[in-house]
Amino acid sequence: MDTGHSLASEKSKELCDLLFSKLKKLIPDLQSSPSERWCGFFKKGRSRFAFVNHRKRLSRIEVWCLGDPEVLQKNTRLHVEERKATTGGFAILYQARFFVDAPSQIDEAVHILFEISYPKS
Repeated sequence: MDTGHSLASEKSKELCDLLFSKLKKLIPDLQSSPSERWCGFFKKGRSRFAFVNHRKRLSRIEVWCLGDPEVLQKNTRLHVEERKATTGGFAILYQARFFVDAPSQIDEAVHILFEISYPKS
């Protein structure tokens, strides 16, 4: 099965892989579940705390995560966006998203995902 990760641009894949590898250093049994569209990050026995959406042509990833968008924004220089009003399970749980455009932004992403999103999983 083709996944969003396998079909992504090389730079988008690299950003996803780098984010995962740095988080794995902090979360020993971290796993990734690639699907048709996303890579979901989780530790066995816990829910997914982040979903990475890849780009086919751009050097970018979009990360949807657990946590209050205001709290996430206060803890990073990345621009965190709040989900627009919508319905459904995913929409209720994953209220925030941000983009990573370069390897230099990975540490910021790791910080908020590990400190804020992961504990909510």
